[in-house]
Amino acid sequence: MVANERGQLLLIGGVAIAIVVFSTILFAHSLAVTDGITTTGSADTIERSADREASVERDLGRLAAETRGDDLDGFEGRYENALQNYTRTHNRVVASSGGTYLNATLNESASSGKEANLTRSSNNKFQSPSGPSKNDWTVVENVTRIAVFNITADKVFGGPAFTVIVGNSDGELTLTIDSTGSGNSVIVNGTTQCSGPGTVRVDLVTGSCTAVGGINSSFDSYHNLKSPYSVEIKNGNKAKGKSQFAAVGNFTSNVSASSYTIVPAVDTTYDTPSASYNRTVLVEVDDG
Repeated sequence: MVANERGQLLLIGGVAIAIVVFSTILFAHSLAVTDGITTTGSADTIERSADREASVERDLGRLAAETRGDDLDGFEGRYENALQNYTRTHNRVVASSGGTYLNATLNESASSGKEANLTRSSNNKFQSPSGPSKNDWTVVENVTRIAVFNITADKVFGGPAFTVIVGNSDGELTLTIDSTGSGNSVIVNGTTQCSGPGTVRVDLVTGSCTAVGGINSSFDSYHNLKSPYSVEIKNGNKAKGKSQFAAVGNFTSNVSASSYTIVPAVDTTYDTPSASYNRTVLVEVDDG
C-alpha cells in the first residue's frame, strides 16, 4: 500500500512537467464512450487539445493502476480521491500559464465490470444461484477480462466431480475438485495441483491452490486463452463452499450480478479560452 501511495504522489507530482510538454500519443489507453465539443478556435487549436487529452488519459490509466494495486475492494473510492488530487494539481499548474483547465470524475454507471457469487449463500452448493437450481450452468459469456475468481470448497462429495470450465472454441482450462481416498483434490487439466483432508482454496486469476493440512502449488491458469471466452460450472451439487467472481462479460440469468468497477469510466471536461469539450472514456488500467 505504501508503494502504491508513493507511486500516486510521483505521478501527480509529475503533472507539472506533463502539462507543459505534451507529446502526441494515440488513444491507445482509452475508448471514448461519449464526446462533445464547442470551439471557436482553429484546427490547430483542436489538434493541440487532442494532444493534451491523450496525455491526460494516459495518466488516468497509470493512476488507476496505482490506486487499484492487488485489491479491487474499495477501488472506486480510492480512484475517485486520486482523480480529485490529480485535477487539483493539474489546474494549479495551468492557472499560471493560461492553459487548459480539467475536471475528471469517475462515472461508475458507465464503468465496465460485474461481480457475482457462484452459490446462493456462503457454505452452499455451487448450483445456479438465480432461478431454478441447476447442477450444470453457464456463469458468463463473451468474457474479455476476469479480475477476481476465488473458490473455497469446504465439503466435496463423491461421484461426478465438481468442475469449472474456462474456455472457447480454441481451447479451455478444466478445474476439478474431487473427493479422493486422502481427502479433497484440485485437478487442473488432468494434473493434481493440491490435495488434503480439509478445505481447498483456489485462485484462478493467480493460478494458486491451497489445501488445508496438505500440499499447495501454483499452476498455469486460463491466461493463455484468447478472449472472449465463457465460464461454466458442471456438477455444482458435488461441492459446498463460497466464491468471489468479478469479470467483464455477459452474465447469464443463472446469477444475480451487480456492478463492480474493473475498467473505470471517467468523465473529462476541458476548458480553454477558445474551446470547451468533454468526453466519457473507458480507461484501460496500465499495469506496465
